[in-house]
Amino acid sequence: MVYTVPVFDIFSGRFGEQDVVWLGAAEGLAAARDRMLQFAAKSPGAYFVFCSDSQLIVAAVNTSRLMRASESAKAKGAA
Repeated sequence: MVYTVPVFDIFSGRFGEQDVVWLGAAEGLAAARDRMLQFAAKSPGAYFVFCSDSQLIVAAVNTSRLMRASESAKAKGAA
């Protein structure tokens, strides 16, 4: 029997909203999650990993709030 590694799709935006953008795909959940986190670190926002086989969101992150809190803390420190 041949085992195949599932492919997961990575998106920016919130699932079900119009602004969702497909960013790419990765083999294996760990690789897809790592890639999603790389996107989130470079450009704050909402991201999710989707499994087309099960039709489920299997990972998600939203770094928008973290960046606003970080920017707010920097602004207070500069004052």
